[in-house]
Amino acid sequence: MKEELAPFLLIAAAGRGRRMKETINKQYLFLAGKPVLAHTLKTFLDLNIYQQVVVIIAPGEEDAFRELVQAPFFPAEKRIAIVMGARERQSSVYNGLKYLRESGRIAPKSIVAVHDGARPLATAELILRVYKEALSFGAAVPGIALKDTIKEVDNGLNVVKTPSRDRFMAIQTPQCFHFSLLWQAYQRAREDGFLGSDDASLVERLDRKVKVVPGSDENLKITTPIDLLLAEAYLSARC
Repeated sequence: MKEELAPFLLIAAAGRGRRMKETINKQYLFLAGKPVLAHTLKTFLDLNIYQQVVVIIAPGEEDAFRELVQAPFFPAEKRIAIVMGARERQSSVYNGLKYLRESGRIAPKSIVAVHDGARPLATAELILRVYKEALSFGAAVPGIALKDTIKEVDNGLNVVKTPSRDRFMAIQTPQCFHFSLLWQAYQRAREDGFLGSDDASLVERLDRKVKVVPGSDENLKITTPIDLLLAEAYLSARC
């Protein structure tokens, strides 16, 4: 792949993950012998398509990242850059986008992928599916069909209505966009004081369509202790 066409990657790894009830960031909990974040990075780096991989970490965790992830697993990897995150994921990703823009290396039509550091089981096939769709469509995300019935409730947890789940999907990462589109979406969100639940929700506010491609049940986000056990089981089944 020619360098001018190669995509960029932002890994959002600044979240604290309080539901894990651990004293350290969930990204550094061990999964099958290495930190969750090391698993996440390896899959993307092994694809060898990214010009740069920007890991957005919480302030004060520079040493943890270097000692637990970078030094033991990627000591010679020159594509990794570290950017400081913020309290909100959206602000953290903005810091990563700003870093790319100020580097002068990224073109408006370059694809930038944004992935949760706590999703260690994304496969190469899934990553490439989303990337290729974004190349032609400008914005693409992975999603999976809902299995449970969905209820809309009020503040008192009373059911308001039961929408058909056929038109709803659970959206995952990586989410891929033309850089100029995502930068514009983030700028608009900052101007409006809008806080979205994912990157695609910001792009949607520009009246731009976002293509959904088939995701994977295995591409879970490590949020609670049971997720770590599930991830272990999925990894064992792959061996």
